[in-house]
Amino acid sequence: MWKQKLGMSVGNKYSVPTTEVIKIISSAGFDAVSPEWEENVDLEKIANTAASCGVAVQSLHAPFGGSADMWNADKGKYEPALAKLFLSLEDCHRYSIPLLVVHAWIGFDDNPAPTAQGFENFGKLVDKARGYGIKIAFENTEGEEHLFALMEHFKDEPAVGFCWDSGHEMCYNHSADLLKMYGDRLYMTHLNDNLGISRFDGKTYWTDDLHLLPYDGIADWDYNAARLKKSTVPEFLNFELNTVSKPNRHENDCYTAMPYEQFFTEAYKRACRIAYKLSR
Repeated sequence: MWKQKLGMSVGNKYSVPTTEVIKIISSAGFDAVSPEWEENVDLEKIANTAASCGVAVQSLHAPFGGSADMWNADKGKYEPALAKLFLSLEDCHRYSIPLLVVHAWIGFDDNPAPTAQGFENFGKLVDKARGYGIKIAFENTEGEEHLFALMEHFKDEPAVGFCWDSGHEMCYNHSADLLKMYGDRLYMTHLNDNLGISRFDGKTYWTDDLHLLPYDGIADWDYNAARLKKSTVPEFLNFELNTVSKPNRHENDCYTAMPYEQFFTEAYKRACRIAYKLSR
């Protein structure tokens, strides 16, 4: 009998309010949700809905559009990006959310080396998080050298850990074993599937990041479960899935056609299969 608690990431672009989706996710059997921070989104209502459904709010996903700007020496670039990260951290504190997921980089073509300014900017975020008793989990995305740099820079900082996105590892990180590197610092999971890198030249592109249901792509879930078992598994094993296809892709179209009740019930069934693997 497996006893792993299960969570689901939620965005704000469904055809019904996020609060209604949280109710559906709870009814499907999940134990936690992880909302995405956006300006003008009523996070208080989201947190209250989760509490009324008896599900935990495991984490908050920070805005990531300014991730590259965090490394820029220009105050006009990094100060707005840092300000938004501070706003999301303040909401973690306000609504007792224990973890903030943060991207270290965004972009594929112009990928400069990590900078001292970036370490200083992220250090300010980490310092404030530590003061609040909140943890920061840096997520693997494109530009993994920035993730590696931050994980090394904060290697002795208990407030900093790793968010493992299984799909990003396949399509952005060329299937490098990131759990081998950071499994002992694993604070969060974004479990999902995809079809790997589609280009013959091996170049990564954001439309390969499909966030399919587990077992609908090419991921080896026996391999993933074996690596997770060697890691420090969080209280909630979290899944991050897309119900809508990327531009000029159609892999997720079948999910769009499903009622949300059907989609999240199917997600729960797949999540249970993975949780069972961890118990064996």
